[in-house]
Amino acid sequence: MALVSTRYFPSSKRGSKDSRRDALRGRITEALRVLATVAAEDADYAKAQNGRGFSKSDQEGHALSQLSVDQVLGDEMLTMKVLGMGRRYSRQASTISQLSLL
Repeated sequence: MALVSTRYFPSSKRGSKDSRRDALRGRITEALRVLATVAAEDADYAKAQNGRGFSKSDQEGHALSQLSVDQVLGDEMLTMKVLGMGRRYSRQASTISQLSLL
C-alpha cells in the first residue's frame, strides 16, 4: 500500500470556531495594547498639550483601554469599537513606542 501525503488534505482544525476565536482574541489583545499606549500619552484628554492622544470624538478610548479581553469578547459592539479604534490609532501608538526607545 502506497503512503499518502496528508499535506493536501485539510486539517480538521483549520477554520474551526476555536481557531477563529483565538485569532480574534489576538487581534483584540493587540488593539487594547494600542489603546493603552495612546491613553498613557493622553493626560490632557484632548491632544492640546502634547499633540498625541485621542481626539475629542474618541474620548471613550480611555475607558476602552481599561477593559479586559474577555469583557470585549463578551460584547459584539465593544469588539467592533475596540478593533476600529485600535486600527485608527495604531500608527500613533507605533510612533509613541519608537520615541520611547530613544
